Amino acid sequence: MNGAGKISLFLLTALGAFLLAAEEFSRESMDFLSARPAGVQEQTAQAVSDALNGNFEDLKKVRAGMLQDAEPPAGVRVENTRVGDRRIRFYYPGDEPGKAIVLYLHGGGWTLGGLEGSARFCGDLAKVSGLDVATLDYRLAPEHRAPAALEDALAAVRMLRNRGYRRIYLAGDSAGGNLAATAAWKERSGIAGVILYYPVVLAKNDRSESWRKYGVGFGLDGALMEAFNESYAPGALADDPGVSPLLAEEFAHYPETLIVAAECDVLHDQGKAFAELLKKNGVPVTHRTLPGTIHAFLTYPGMEGAYREGVRLATEFLKRQEDRMKNRITPESIVRISRIEVDPAQLPEYLALVTECGRESMAKEQGVYMMYSMQEKAHPERITILEIYADRAAYEHHIQTPHFQKYKQTTLKMVKQLDLLDQNPLVPEMRMK
Repeated sequence: MNGAGKISLFLLTALGAFLLAAEEFSRESMDFLSARPAGVQEQTAQAVSDALNGNFEDLKKVRAGMLQDAEPPAGVRVENTRVGDRRIRFYYPGDEPGKAIVLYLHGGGWTLGGLEGSARFCGDLAKVSGLDVATLDYRLAPEHRAPAALEDALAAVRMLRNRGYRRIYLAGDSAGGNLAATAAWKERSGIAGVILYYPVVLAKNDRSESWRKYGVGFGLDGALMEAFNESYAPGALADDPGVSPLLAEEFAHYPETLIVAAECDVLHDQGKAFAELLKKNGVPVTHRTLPGTIHAFLTYPGMEGAYREGVRLATEFLKRQEDRMKNRITPESIVRISRIEVDPAQLPEYLALVTECGRESMAKEQGVYMMYSMQEKAHPERITILEIYADRAAYEHHIQTPHFQKYKQTTLKMVKQLDLLDQNPLVPEMRMK
């Protein structure tokens, strides 16, 4: 087959896969919509409206019906704790907490939902990505209007830093996507990446084509979205970039972002506009629309194809970001260059020990980027050692490890002189004598 024929076959195969996916997702959406009781959206909008007028009876019922928890996948450990007076739940795929974590913020128009609603996704994301995941039970509107939920999200970010996480990703769906986007706008380079599912990025009716086309009868009615907006950010609050990031004017140091959109969603066009705004400001961004999907496919039952694709895209994004972050030198990194002069009679033994320690460190210790030794040609007993650590915590952990202690104690009698040539930033010297 010639080159043109191969390209044509590839395009036909890709087109066929796309159409099959669109058909599957559309079928899922239609099955869900046909099974959903009539009037649910209208009743929820009325419950929110009543709450705005001081009657919370029906809103409490709607909230209670949404708090359906899910067991974590096998091998994922759960920790329930608090940040201030808010609940936060951790999902650990490993025996010990890692160095990177995803903070997931649930959807529900800032008015409904809780950490239980995102339990399945958070557990699956931890399992598949291998990263720790946390989900926050932030304050809800209209009892707590903007910026209460955002303040809770920022408090959770501070808690994660205090726990020693070096890379924090923000993620969320719908209103949770709004909180992830706005928290990233506040934190900027302090966030490793952002994942947004069908996010609210403008807390008002945007008069877009998607709002007009999908405003009634799909996953999220426009009238219900307007009720949510009024609940969280009434009046001039909606014009604050900390509520509507689509209105922000600058994005210096904003983290790389993945936006996963539902095609048949009132919010589709504003999410696309946000992606274009980020690109215009030089922010790396990927915008993916899942064909035939409706709003809230991560949490609506029966949307398995779209759900799996949502997990896959997030995992792919996180893996790419982690690969880029691996061995990345930052202002917190520690770079040491030292020269050791060894007793020539014991040089082979020393070289074996330093090689063993370096291999163990780089293979088993997070945050040890480089352990490299080089002999001088004219004087083989003089060895220059380069060490690079992610930060002070990685350095201090390293010097307490059994393999470093073995190297240190065994080589004390072999080393005639140690000179620290350079170290940035300054930390206590690893003295051999």
